[in-house]
Amino acid sequence: EHQETTYNNPAVTMSPRILVAYLLATGGGGGGGRGGTTRSLTSGRGGNRGKGRGGAASEAGGRGQGRNRYTRDGIKKRPNSSNDGEFKVKQEELYPLPPLTVSNGPRPSYYTCRHNYESTLIDEIQRYARISGGEVMMASSPYPGLVRVEDDKDSLPILYDPVYALQTIPQCVVVTAESIKGIAREVLAALLGDDNADSTTTIDDTSETQKQRLRIAERGSITVHPLVPGMCKGQTSPFWLRRSEKIGEELSKMLKKSYPAARKVALDDDGNPIQPNERWALQMMLQSPNIAVASLVQCQHVGPGQNAFWPNYLHPLGLAKVDIDKEDRMPSSAYRKLMEGIECMGVTPTSKTTVVDLGACPGGWTAVMRRYFGCRVIAVDRSQVDSRLMKDKMVEFVKGDAFAFEPSAEMGDDLWMISDIIAYPERVTELLNQWCGEKWASNMIVTMKFQGDEPDLDELDRAIEIVKGHGYHCRVKHFFNNKNEVTFMVSEKNTMGKERNDLEIGIVGTPMFITL
Repeated sequence: EHQETTYNNPAVTMSPRILVAYLLATGGGGGGGRGGTTRSLTSGRGGNRGKGRGGAASEAGGRGQGRNRYTRDGIKKRPNSSNDGEFKVKQEELYPLPPLTVSNGPRPSYYTCRHNYESTLIDEIQRYARISGGEVMMASSPYPGLVRVEDDKDSLPILYDPVYALQTIPQCVVVTAESIKGIAREVLAALLGDDNADSTTTIDDTSETQKQRLRIAERGSITVHPLVPGMCKGQTSPFWLRRSEKIGEELSKMLKKSYPAARKVALDDDGNPIQPNERWALQMMLQSPNIAVASLVQCQHVGPGQNAFWPNYLHPLGLAKVDIDKEDRMPSSAYRKLMEGIECMGVTPTSKTTVVDLGACPGGWTAVMRRYFGCRVIAVDRSQVDSRLMKDKMVEFVKGDAFAFEPSAEMGDDLWMISDIIAYPERVTELLNQWCGEKWASNMIVTMKFQGDEPDLDELDRAIEIVKGHGYHCRVKHFFNNKNEVTFMVSEKNTMGKERNDLEIGIVGTPMFITL
């Protein structure tokens, strides 16, 4: 049983001020703070949990006396002005903490999702295993927005892409060390058998294969994602973030010594960067200050854009910042869903594109197409869109039933269809069947909304099969800004003779967190 390490080295000296801060941060001589008992790696939380107050606490974990003004790292907490002077406690707990992995042993996989949809993602994963004839696996959620899967029987593809997953962190190793460099060394020792690692970890078969493949990977093809659990909820400054980033920096430094993939991209004769055709992602997420899960995998190109890969190497945990400044008022907040969809597809319309927005009112999606791409938009709805859009000469409002609208030949070959209409799932399936069957649009982004609390996965599968049956590329995601709905991203497979406009990085969605 692994327990949290206590520091009793008599050779270490410190000033009285630092000593006081350390004693306050670790609970000193009492059992207050986050609980007096030591937390086990196998059992997760300690049995006697305090209430975040310092001083002596009862065995039952009751409230101690006096405020604990320091974090467990010995850093003074900042006052929270919005809570009557209370001190903001930054603490994230995962339960249970994962056991350490062993060489040639099973490796868990993690998936991230919009928090509050963990059970939906687990149901989707279990359903896939049953339909494909595999065994039902152990799946749990140790933290909001994070799902852990133990697939010992290989019921899932390594790069399984669930609708309700924002990101996959496949085939993880779980390591522990005290220092930042120590964690980085243990991660590379477990993933690659790093020759420079001061570790007794024995490289297993999976790691040996990855090591040989990474040695010949293209320059600049690997990206390191330093992660912490709070990022799953979209927190901008989650607990342990700085420590995770420092570990990521050490990983990058160590990788550059042996692997060209971790170095800068090569340049052509004119000094322009040569972008690699392959992409690798090393994802490392702290589970506690001293425990990390890590994954290294070559990403799969899912298209249609040249930068659309799974796992998403551009945006840690698949999260892209798609907020528009408050000063530039949008007709509705629904615009974020469309921007996430475009970012995920990796392709965009151009100023020459005509976009049909079905169910356009109040105009959030129309506004995105006008603001970012300068497209001509046909806004179809029974109610008018925002007054500013009604005055826009590039917006044509058509009053009527969105399901009955048919595009004309005058709209051209470069036609997009977007729709965030409120309708039963079956109606959306019919809409996709009509537009794909008639080949009216080259690209479509459409939401399917569900009734009740659970998604209709059977109808979702039926719609996907219909779209693919018409020769279109189809990918469906439940984005961070989706509610009880999913977003279809549909593109023509045959683009011969048609110019595809790949999305430039940072135009629509910008990274919420750093990559290395």
